[in-house]
Amino acid sequence: MSPSHKHHIVPVYKCKELGLTTSYKIGRNEFYFKENMVEVSRLDHAYIHNGYGNSNLEPLLKVCNPPQWVIDMIPLGDKRDRACAVVLAKGEIDGIDISGENHPSWKGGIWANDPVAWKRAHNKAYQHPNPSVRQASEKIRLAAHYLRKKLEKEKGTRVDIKLNL
Repeated sequence: MSPSHKHHIVPVYKCKELGLTTSYKIGRNEFYFKENMVEVSRLDHAYIHNGYGNSNLEPLLKVCNPPQWVIDMIPLGDKRDRACAVVLAKGEIDGIDISGENHPSWKGGIWANDPVAWKRAHNKAYQHPNPSVRQASEKIRLAAHYLRKKLEKEKGTRVDIKLNL
């Protein structure tokens, strides 16, 4: 049997959202209230979080019977619990879907950590306010691009042109 895990029945992120403060400590783990802790095996812990992500309390109720006021605070259907289940399961549970829009980092059609989307938004936000300056810098970039292509064709090797605009 795997070593026991101390499971927060109401996840830490939900306790923080509710404005609760830590006041109960077991070893190094802090809990928000005494009824919020249950010791389970690693796989049971993963099944509980997967159940939370799928709006299913059955895995939790198999290992403990928390009071109704604690059950009412559990965030069912939260994507963050599915990701937690994947980490806890270590590949031993099939069928936990955190792809695409089921992933916790998915924010309305783009990944929250998508560098391309960030660069697009950054460029749009930080354009020069004067349209003639924007046009001039774009013309310079295009001229440098065509010059680089011409030099590469003549030399047969890659040419780098650095612009500081």
